[in-house]
Amino acid sequence: MPADTSGATTHTPEGWDRETFVEEMGLLWEAAGSGRMDGRIIAYLLITDIPYVSSGELARALRVSPGSISLATRRLTEAGFLKRHAVPGERSHYFRVDDDVWGSFLAGERSFLDREERLAEQALTLLGPEEEAPRRRLRNMRDYMRYIRGGHHKLLRGWREYQEQHGQHPAPAAPAEETSARTGTGTDGGDYGGSGDDRDGDGDETRGFSTQSPNPALAGRLVPDALWAVAEDALPPSPSKKERQAFTAVVYVLTSGCGWQQLPAHFGVSPATAHRRFTGWTKEDAWRRWHEAVEQERASGRCDARDAAWCALVTEAATARATS
Repeated sequence: MPADTSGATTHTPEGWDRETFVEEMGLLWEAAGSGRMDGRIIAYLLITDIPYVSSGELARALRVSPGSISLATRRLTEAGFLKRHAVPGERSHYFRVDDDVWGSFLAGERSFLDREERLAEQALTLLGPEEEAPRRRLRNMRDYMRYIRGGHHKLLRGWREYQEQHGQHPAPAAPAEETSARTGTGTDGGDYGGSGDDRDGDGDETRGFSTQSPNPALAGRLVPDALWAVAEDALPPSPSKKERQAFTAVVYVLTSGCGWQQLPAHFGVSPATAHRRFTGWTKEDAWRRWHEAVEQERASGRCDARDAAWCALVTEAATARATS
């Protein structure tokens, strides 16, 4: 099993290695009533250094059928444990886990609780005035979901405080409910701008983002030099020295399907800045101009077909995000 991207599997003196970790995690999840394959996939993605792993690579690494991987990754994605990611020039499904996968799961589980609460509310409208027993059960269902959701809010806030106290970097921005409470806005569609006191010379929130930069290989795959050269002319003028970093971060959000608040800190750009740039570029119709310019470059032979296809995919994602 290729448990490490660098090649050889590391063994401790006690015989503990990466493959053992993957198998133990699978057994633990199975004992807790979840799928063993789900636990193995989570463990593999936690301990690998590959940014994104395809479903085919997971099947080979875990020595199982592609069908097993497909079913498990679908469950894990719906539950909030995995994130899908599009890779330039590839049609395969790629997956990753957040650095704080457990905090992301808590945030994702709240959407499940919201749906359960709404379902109970809708069911209550079906009852007649004499149906007291079903009414009690459905009210308890609705109120329980509200109660648990409030507990999630406290858990996430306490988790971030714990991370800060122990020298870890908490998630860069609050999940949906906490963001709404703090700024008076919603999630992806809202204004993530912080206060003016939070910004550095480029207008980016400082809080640990400005000193970081994405992995060069990852950045090069998300925004190849040829595409950035065209994008730089298509984007509105900006005094920022980190415009390519911001563009790369926005492309990551658009193609990974994650929320703005889930942008990893290692991109060196805050979620608020990425969302602000995306909104500004969208208003200026920069995505369409970029796509048209890339198509012209492709027609003249100065841009290859794979880069052009990736540009089209990003532009489509930008349009979908802007209208959602």
